[in-house]
Amino acid sequence: MGNLSSIRPYFNDEAFNLLEELTEMTSLTENEQRMCNAEKAFMRQFVLLAKENRVPPCLSPKDMKVWLLKKRNFQQEYQEMQMRMDARMFYMLQVAWTMERILHLNRIQKEVYTELNEEERLSRLLERKVTLQGLDTYLTVLRPHVERDTETFLCHLYKELMRSLEKTKMTGVQRLFFYPLFHRATGTLAQKITELALDILLEELEPPGNEKPITATLSQRADDASKEIGSMLVDALASIPVLHQNIARGDLARMCLDSAWKMVQSIYKNFVEGSENFHPMDCDDTSVTARCGVMSAIVQMVYTCSQ
Repeated sequence: MGNLSSIRPYFNDEAFNLLEELTEMTSLTENEQRMCNAEKAFMRQFVLLAKENRVPPCLSPKDMKVWLLKKRNFQQEYQEMQMRMDARMFYMLQVAWTMERILHLNRIQKEVYTELNEEERLSRLLERKVTLQGLDTYLTVLRPHVERDTETFLCHLYKELMRSLEKTKMTGVQRLFFYPLFHRATGTLAQKITELALDILLEELEPPGNEKPITATLSQRADDASKEIGSMLVDALASIPVLHQNIARGDLARMCLDSAWKMVQSIYKNFVEGSENFHPMDCDDTSVTARCGVMSAIVQMVYTCSQ
């Protein structure tokens, strides 16, 4: 939920310890997670409806938070605790739980606005409607393919290094053990390279309002990603003695940068081409699970305000 430390001064040790125990216990439950997700979905749809001018001007996100706050009743949810606890202590715990719920709903509101702003940026970047949920689904589908391609480029890098080493005084034993050493050094890099490349591909380069579409900034993004991935490869391979003994650091860096550039070009090509045909990029489950409920809540809030 929210930040308990901000309400610590208002409670004695016993009450605060009980609140911490209660929060830790409930936050781990499947039901609590489900409730948190549902509340966030409601807040998201309320904000989206407001952006669509479908929320009466008299209502604000504060009203949505109050409505959500009233939808959960501490005494009903923790009846068993009430029967075995001092009435005063139970009341203090109820007050603390309510305050902590307010902090939790404030955090949800901030998260929703942050996520919607990011979705607007991504939509401008990709020149189509994008949600974080839709993008995450697409990346889940894309990653295994680009990781396999990256592993292929790592194999090409290995072969290029072997050709360079064969021109040196590398011994037969060193040649025999080079592949397992290379594999150990680069075994976990395919996933890291993919994640780094995609992070740089989607990062914010320009101030809000001045963003250029991804096609106009692809060269800069690819150049930035290649440099970072090239350095990652050099650092990983530096642990192999036969390389720094027989290949100059500059030559190793050049080969790694060239390999990194090819990896990045492949990853970005896969991303751009695949995204054009990935229709669920704008998927938003909350429009199905929460929108009708939020519209009903808005009617209730308006009716309450008119009384």
